Amino acid sequence: MQWPEELTANAWTGTEPATGGLSDRAAQWALGDHFAGRPASHRAAQQRPDHRDWLDRRVGWGIVLPDVPGLSRPERARADDAPEPLQRLAAARSATGQPIVLRYERDDWDQLYRYYPDGARHPIPTTGDGPRGAGRGELPYYLLLAGSPVELPWDLQFQLNHVCYTGRLDLDDSGLGNYVEAALSGWASAAVDSSSPLMWSVQHRPGDITWLMRQGVGERALAAWRTDTQIGDRAVGLREEHATCARLATTLAERRPGVVVTTSHGMTGPDADPERLRRTLGRLVDVGHDLLEPDRLLSQWSPEGVVWYALACCSAGGSGRHQFDGLLQEGTRAARAVERVVALGPVTAELPRALLGAARPARAFIGHVEPAFDWTLRRADTGLVTTSSLITALYDEFFQARPTPVGYAFRQYYLQSAALRSRWSTARQLTGEAGAPSTALLCTLAGIDRQCTVILGDPAVAPAALPCE
Repeated sequence: MQWPEELTANAWTGTEPATGGLSDRAAQWALGDHFAGRPASHRAAQQRPDHRDWLDRRVGWGIVLPDVPGLSRPERARADDAPEPLQRLAAARSATGQPIVLRYERDDWDQLYRYYPDGARHPIPTTGDGPRGAGRGELPYYLLLAGSPVELPWDLQFQLNHVCYTGRLDLDDSGLGNYVEAALSGWASAAVDSSSPLMWSVQHRPGDITWLMRQGVGERALAAWRTDTQIGDRAVGLREEHATCARLATTLAERRPGVVVTTSHGMTGPDADPERLRRTLGRLVDVGHDLLEPDRLLSQWSPEGVVWYALACCSAGGSGRHQFDGLLQEGTRAARAVERVVALGPVTAELPRALLGAARPARAFIGHVEPAFDWTLRRADTGLVTTSSLITALYDEFFQARPTPVGYAFRQYYLQSAALRSRWSTARQLTGEAGAPSTALLCTLAGIDRQCTVILGDPAVAPAALPCE
């Protein structure tokens, strides 16, 4: 595999795409361990119980909250400090009759702590090495992180993604109330058309990263949908001159799709205005380089019941940690884009917060923390597109008589991190061999991309089912 001269990120600086040559430390960076969690098997994929059923005690659903030292242990077990809507959701999702509450103690990455009404406290390994399920001392497979990435870091979610079906709600009290009411009703009033999914895929130039995202994800998802006899030509594809923010909003309002897939650059500029960047971070960039404005979008369309996957830089937010330090040449557009996002600290992007907290909210948003690079979408040596597990989630898992919960649907995508880590480890041992640094670079970038893909919303929710034939 040849060493790349430069990398292109799916980040928009405000005037141009973010590209950057590799620094003289890039080979050293590629051999450093950037993978979250351990290279252990993903026990959440074991099939003895039906992992789609979070009420099965062998599976279980739990809520993760920040630890609050001033509360007693029984109060921590009852989630007394959580907003009232979250307390109701935790009780309703319980397989045991009591909410399963786990606490995160700051900077304690190896374990969560599970509390009980009798005052007991059990450490629970975040590696999934301990017992699993809803029983005493067990780690549930479904976990909802309830809080901002300042309180519950993105790195915690990255690690849990490998062993649990993990989601996050980072909403204000009003948004939480809206979301929980819809979730408890199963989105009973949602008038989505599950047989009319929507693909919106921006391409700026042939052969650039927007072209690669369109071909590797957008067009492949659309083609998969159209092979389904219950969907066919009802699947909508907006691309080329139709990939505008205005056309997206009007089509959403007209078709009310149950699943939306978008590919585009995500906003990471400008340099001189960090507060503006905080507001616009990860906003989708259309074919005319206009930004998708959540308020304007929601004035024309209600997201009630939709599941939205957005392949764009920082579409879910930023971690506040420089995961790519040492990879890119200083001063390049890509390096500056990453540095701007890091300077914001840990943050959730505006679009998913708006969709999930709306008066009639979305079910889930799947997006990216940090940028994705062109090398993570296609093998440089063979040209092979490496997005099959995404298409499996976005079609095979979602479009069934009994759709798969969002967290479970992406299990194979997260499982790839373990395979990539294994291949990276081999390359690291063969540092002196030809091609080993390139292989390490590919595995590291692809592994970071997968672990930085996150689910926002309750991981136990599933898209609307296709109508019975």
